[in-house]
Amino acid sequence: MRAYSHHQIATILETAAPMLMLDVAELDENGGAALGRKAVSISEGVFQGHFPGQPILPGVLQVSAMVQLSRLLFQESIPGIGGTQIVLRQIRRLKFRKPVFPGTVLKVEACLQERRVDGEAEFQVTCSTEAGLASAGTILLARVNTSDYDHPRQIAERPESPFRQAMAEGTATDALGLMNILPHRPPFLLLDKAVNLGQVDAPMIFGCKNLSACDMMMVGNATGVYPFPLMLEAAAQLGCAHVLSLPENRGKLGIFLGIDEANFYQHAKFGDQLVIAGHCDVGGRAGLAEGELWVDDQKIASCAMKFILMDSLH
Repeated sequence: MRAYSHHQIATILETAAPMLMLDVAELDENGGAALGRKAVSISEGVFQGHFPGQPILPGVLQVSAMVQLSRLLFQESIPGIGGTQIVLRQIRRLKFRKPVFPGTVLKVEACLQERRVDGEAEFQVTCSTEAGLASAGTILLARVNTSDYDHPRQIAERPESPFRQAMAEGTATDALGLMNILPHRPPFLLLDKAVNLGQVDAPMIFGCKNLSACDMMMVGNATGVYPFPLMLEAAAQLGCAHVLSLPENRGKLGIFLGIDEANFYQHAKFGDQLVIAGHCDVGGRAGLAEGELWVDDQKIASCAMKFILMDSLH
């Protein structure tokens, strides 16, 4: 096994705290598997906002750990055709089975399932703790050229969002209003505004996240690229805010159950406004949220996720 320190992982992946979710890692000499470790501490800033009084490691940060370990394995052990940049292309059938609390140690595993001639590779990934399996699923990575994922957006005369008029005509809820609905708080409240919350007759709900270099979750990010897992969290928060704003669901928690499928087409960077357009269906305690994520006139991602409504985490 080849061992990698936190510093080595950060350098190879160009990712820094608080988004670097691996403390150490080891890669199989044959290039087929990798093992990572993340010590989860209450001193981490994310627990200030997820959730106050009930700290739990966000599911999307488990996703980040699994993606990062797979990227490390791909980059260091699996030569192939394609571009020079390794990106997350897809997440499938990823389920969250047990919550991860401060004081536990997260063991992350990635196993190469398929290597494709077009430069893509599929991995089976898991996270587990002393209490057992926490999450598991499938991710697809790809080698691409930077120009394939980076859109040359200008400061002036940026293309208009196709949802501009619908959002302007809807009922808006600002960040303070969202904090009256959601248990999330900064630095892990990932919506700045939402439109049409709780309006069951509205054809679509919308959310906005302004991608700022001053965001506390982005400290140390030298690339300016907003992480795909945080985009999924913003979409999940929009769906939960919509459901929890309904009178019958006030005071409950919306807990992420899994990602049926998420696809990623393009990067979003500092200075962009991420717009989420979606809808949410609820039957009993369980719900399905589907959405598209846009920057200006470009769809950069899509997702379908499941959640459940609970009175408490305990």
